[in-house]
Amino acid sequence: MNLLFKVAYLICRILFILVIPIALFGILYHIAYVFFPHSNFAASFGNFEPIFSYLTIEFEKQLDLFMKTEIRTLSFIGTVSLFILALFVLRILDKLFQNVYKHSLFMEENVNLFYKMGILILSLGTIFCYIDGLLFNKTIEALHITNASIQFSNFSYLDSILSGAVCLLIGAALKVAVKAVEENKYTI
Repeated sequence: MNLLFKVAYLICRILFILVIPIALFGILYHIAYVFFPHSNFAASFGNFEPIFSYLTIEFEKQLDLFMKTEIRTLSFIGTVSLFILALFVLRILDKLFQNVYKHSLFMEENVNLFYKMGILILSLGTIFCYIDGLLFNKTIEALHITNASIQFSNFSYLDSILSGAVCLLIGAALKVAVKAVEENKYTI
């Protein structure tokens, strides 16, 4: 079982390192389009396309909607929140699995890690999911589909709210368990 936790924290470290250049590219991409939309720097990236996490839509010609500053700004905020969330959660998981591998699950530091992860998922995860759904909804509205309609309800952010709440509950339960383990050490 210890080997499993060692592999888990090594995977988290590798993913953390791999996400960094992807995050930098995504942020530079959005900075180019938000702050320098008519520059050669922005043109070097090609057409602007926001992230839709649940669906891929490829356009033959770029929508005028994507040229609006507020859409690019929303996409920038969503992308930054996604990559910050990914990097911090990977780092927290790395630390958590390392603690379990080297010491034990029942440590006060692990309680704090679960609380941090819960708060990050609640805040940044919800921001990303809500903005992603909002951008997707705006894109669907901009498509002029005839003889059909597409309905999209933007409730995907509820996943991150529930995930964050579960992490906070695990942290609270772990806190009780850590206290019980500490009391058990001093008994007898």
